[in-house]
Amino acid sequence: MKKSILFIGINYFPELTGIGKYTADMAQYLFHKKQFDVTVITGNPYYPQWRIYDGYKNTICKEIVNGVSVYRTPVYIPSKPRTMKRLLQDALFFVCSFLILNFLLLKRRKYDYVFLPVPPFTTGFLGLYYRFFFRKTKIIYHIQDLQIDAANNLGMIKQKGLINFLFMLESFILTHVDFVSTISEGMLAKIKAKSNKSMNTILFPNWINNNEIFQTESKSLIAKYSWMENKKVILYSGAIGEKQGLEVLVDAANYFKEDLGLCFIIAGEGPYKEKLSEYANKKSLRNVHFLNLLPTNEFNEMLNAAYLHIIIQKESGNDLFLPSKLTNILGIGGATIVTASPNTSLYNIFKLNNCGYVIPTSNFEKLCEAIQSLKSDSFLYNEIRTNALTYAKTYLYQACVIDSFLNKIQ
Repeated sequence: MKKSILFIGINYFPELTGIGKYTADMAQYLFHKKQFDVTVITGNPYYPQWRIYDGYKNTICKEIVNGVSVYRTPVYIPSKPRTMKRLLQDALFFVCSFLILNFLLLKRRKYDYVFLPVPPFTTGFLGLYYRFFFRKTKIIYHIQDLQIDAANNLGMIKQKGLINFLFMLESFILTHVDFVSTISEGMLAKIKAKSNKSMNTILFPNWINNNEIFQTESKSLIAKYSWMENKKVILYSGAIGEKQGLEVLVDAANYFKEDLGLCFIIAGEGPYKEKLSEYANKKSLRNVHFLNLLPTNEFNEMLNAAYLHIIIQKESGNDLFLPSKLTNILGIGGATIVTASPNTSLYNIFKLNNCGYVIPTSNFEKLCEAIQSLKSDSFLYNEIRTNALTYAKTYLYQACVIDSFLNKIQ
């Protein structure tokens, strides 16, 4: 009998980065490869630009996306996405999703699974509400970011009473859903420590869509961006937000500004992009280039064109999330410099598999040292690239990751 699944999450296709990409990848895989009946409740696309995409009206609507039924809700988009405003965004999505969920309940739509990509963490209550009516439905609470922990550790919520209340709500969800999954061993350990009650926890890492991300020799991007020609590109690609701490990369570009063989690219969108661009402009740097999000084929070429990839995290965020850009870099055998604290998931992946150059967080001197070391040591550089691709092929290809997960929840 054909299986059915309902996704409820604020991010989805056509968003190309972060949680929306992985949710859409999974929905499409289940629909096309596993013949699931797939329904999605999501917001209108806005991330990471923090504005509604062209062609969308910020209203409740339904569309069919590559065969999948997608119900969209209005999204509150603050001009400056501070913590309280993001909580308001989550609250609006919760209310609108609740209305759509009740519409599906009135139609007696029965799903075998409800999959809840987090954040926002409050969608857990929507899953539990649905299961009240269909007791055999399995609720999967999939944590991409430990949203409340991050807000607490980064000092984004100052009110102790509010933090404790949010943790209480989260604990209730964790102990009442059928499965709690997350993307790294470190996050899994933190989740298990949140409650004395039994939880059915599963490691469900992000994957590589190897039909889209792969090694290529194409040089068409150099024709488009002529300033890349004969340069070793140092690339950061992804969300440009508070948790990245990307000022250190601009500082590194300033350090290497006399090296005409290097250029630094910061590609992506986010609420801190303008501020970061102003920071670079104040230093009058000609070796730093800011790009918008690229279409998938150009993005793959950009990944392949990069000499070095940079993954930067602030120390306070370690093991509360695992950068989604990680899998794509490994998928093309990229040489990566990553900032990570010892014994975190990110640190262990790179150290244990020797597939990247690990440095302490927020350390400008170590970042410059790492760039110089990989430039001058071709053996180390090539060894890292080989190990990265081997790790990706062994552990991260899409079909392997999703099929293994499906076996665990049946």
